[in-house]
Amino acid sequence: MRAAFAADDPGLILRQDPAGIAPERALVFVTAGSVQNFATAAAAIGLEVFSETDLEGLEDFPDGFAPAGDAATLSRALYATMPTLDTFRSLLRLWGAHQDGEHAPHGAGPWWKAFDLLLELRPWGPQDRLGPDARRVIRDRLPAGDDENTTIEFEIWPTTNAARRTAWRAETEKRVVELGGRVLDASSIAADGFVYEAVLARLPAGVVRAMLDDPQQPGGLAMIEGVQFIMPQTVGQAAPTDLAGDAQGPELGNAFVADAPVRVALFDGTPVAAHAALNGGVNIEDYFDLVRLSPVERRYHATAMASLILRGDLDVDGNPLTDTRLVSVPLLIDSDSGSWTPNNRLFVDMVHTALVRLIGGDDPAEPDVFVVNFSIGIGDLRFAGRISALARLLDWWAAREGVLFVISAGNIGDRLIVHGLDSAAFENSSAHQRRQHVRAAIRAATFERTLLAPSEALNGLTVGAVSKDLNGDVPAQAAGIFALEDDADLLPQITSALGLGPHRSIKPDMLHVGGRQEIRTWPDGTGNTRVDPVDVSRRTGLIVAGPGGTQKSRGTSPAAALTTRAVLQSAQALTGQAGPFEGLELPRRDFALLTRALAINATRWHDGAYELLAEQLATLGRHRHVRAKEEVCRHFGYGVINPGLMQRSPERGVTLVGLGTIRKDQALIFRMPLPPSMAGERVPRSMHVTLTWFTPVNATRAQYRLAGLEAIAADPADEQSDSGWLLDLKSDGPDANMIRRGSVWSRRLIHRRQAVPGFEADAEIPICVQCRDTAGGGLSPDDDIRFAIAVTLEVETEVEYDILNEIEQRIKLTMVQAA
Repeated sequence: MRAAFAADDPGLILRQDPAGIAPERALVFVTAGSVQNFATAAAAIGLEVFSETDLEGLEDFPDGFAPAGDAATLSRALYATMPTLDTFRSLLRLWGAHQDGEHAPHGAGPWWKAFDLLLELRPWGPQDRLGPDARRVIRDRLPAGDDENTTIEFEIWPTTNAARRTAWRAETEKRVVELGGRVLDASSIAADGFVYEAVLARLPAGVVRAMLDDPQQPGGLAMIEGVQFIMPQTVGQAAPTDLAGDAQGPELGNAFVADAPVRVALFDGTPVAAHAALNGGVNIEDYFDLVRLSPVERRYHATAMASLILRGDLDVDGNPLTDTRLVSVPLLIDSDSGSWTPNNRLFVDMVHTALVRLIGGDDPAEPDVFVVNFSIGIGDLRFAGRISALARLLDWWAAREGVLFVISAGNIGDRLIVHGLDSAAFENSSAHQRRQHVRAAIRAATFERTLLAPSEALNGLTVGAVSKDLNGDVPAQAAGIFALEDDADLLPQITSALGLGPHRSIKPDMLHVGGRQEIRTWPDGTGNTRVDPVDVSRRTGLIVAGPGGTQKSRGTSPAAALTTRAVLQSAQALTGQAGPFEGLELPRRDFALLTRALAINATRWHDGAYELLAEQLATLGRHRHVRAKEEVCRHFGYGVINPGLMQRSPERGVTLVGLGTIRKDQALIFRMPLPPSMAGERVPRSMHVTLTWFTPVNATRAQYRLAGLEAIAADPADEQSDSGWLLDLKSDGPDANMIRRGSVWSRRLIHRRQAVPGFEADAEIPICVQCRDTAGGGLSPDDDIRFAIAVTLEVETEVEYDILNEIEQRIKLTMVQAA
């Protein structure tokens, strides 16, 4: 760089090397560990930072470097930037001062740290644009003939400079045409907090194969400078629904209310809106002209999802929602093999366009929608640390518009291999032993069975599936078919995708009933056992509407749809008769936050989760309890939901809800009155406190999430908090550190011992909600963070007093005194 800037035209000299550092060519800094406030220091010299990424640690590290503390590897961070000639000049000036031993100028401290920790300085290259997972999927999709075509996505660098983005996109499109391809679609989304520029192209397979074989080829696709990532086309899909069903179906009573507001959107294929179970409850907005492409007799998935949202399991429930209707936005084309996104459209752009027309802008089509059911997964895009563009889009919409996305975690159909056990021995094992064998097989393949995009979205409500039917009937086992769970067990389906989420946050958030899943075993020819789920069966599954009557449904899609139904039912309970907001029409954001808080607050770990925890502690050692609980959360999240607790208080307890707005480094106090009668009772008790918010996000930061909330039992006037929450309680379920990583904070507490709680008759628990910046300066002190809180207090045995009534009377008395 110094040599180039000694010449008359440094830019020309730098650009002569196509693989070297140059202006307008993405520049990568790799440092040993992260550099706090790097983006701020970079901005001060005009250097735009596109992304901060934590890389895998180095076991073989350079001389002069050592891992921090007791770590065995050297942590690394990658900063992708876009320099100009002026920023190069500033960078050289800072580097010279650093090398001369000068002190850092005001605001330049992060540069001094970056220079001290610098491991690599290089241009963004083919190895960055084309990652190993993308290469594998692209190669798997390639047709055999070089003259046949395949589709590729190019994500352009998301600079806020529109002219630069446009130029990079034009360069990409020009290169595609030069190589014999054709541009199918392009997208340009530029909003405050979200930038997305992409091109979808159809290219000869031979050109793509050459790129995979030699990414460094001059003039090749992987050398296009304006491209950040090259990926296979993002294909949204919904798994084929089990076609086993009944042409007749159960009789359905009651009808939908014709003038009820539309509060829920279904992003899926096309439902049979005239089906007896849906007629009058479904509107279709065909924004992309896809309805005509989906034969009525193939509209399985969206019909099933709409049926579960509006009526639940038709055999067990069947009652319509009375205060809402549903709008369906088809994004998939239904076919014999399932439902798929169009092969000539960018899926991220489709989702954004649908949301703009539905709830955005000055004249939204359905302004009352506060929840979107998203039972679509990207089968080839499993979460491995980098948050997908689609998940970032949903996070941004949630934060901006206050909309709740209920997202299915995804179904992983990859075969499972139980090693060291033949199929006969497996079949002769007990149910408990079979569970252990299958869990070991899942654990060995954990990182191949992760969340399907976009279910890693932090602001979404991600739902996995419990292997259970709602009708309670457990058919006798057929020959060669097994269940892993006993009748009362609540265990995840073996195909339910695994967490964790971004920055090891708790994902999935929860599990809901997804139909009983049976398994079949096969010998694999090497002494091992292959385990497959039974995909088609009349024996088990949820009963839902289908094109020809009814059908069976299993998986995370129906689990998400039932969760959406529970969300809508809880919204009705909140504003309905005797509800805490009776007669009020809450804003979209408040409905979304309250129902999300109630959903998480209604979850808990059951015996299956504690059985897995015990196995993990036995394997890892008692001192590794955090790691063991992470493994439980990978499967169960916060636990299995009891949807009834989203609509009413528990039988021997009370649930309170609230709303608030908070800013960075602020605190708000909610005072929860205690029932006076509990003060003299030696009874087992529990408490569940849940906060939900839609965090602002910044895709350029390694710490993607900007706002973190948590609650403690403390009054600002006190010196310290009460870890026992005035009732001598201790944590149960997920670890206290884990619950601080997402946009949900939920803590379940149980009694330490059956001691008599000691408090005065007018005692209150001061629940102090605090907000912190989780991104090292990314959260503005002017950002208002709206949040919801739900608190449940209950006793675990029969008592002679009514907790709900006593707290309700305390609250009414407080209101009268305040008036």
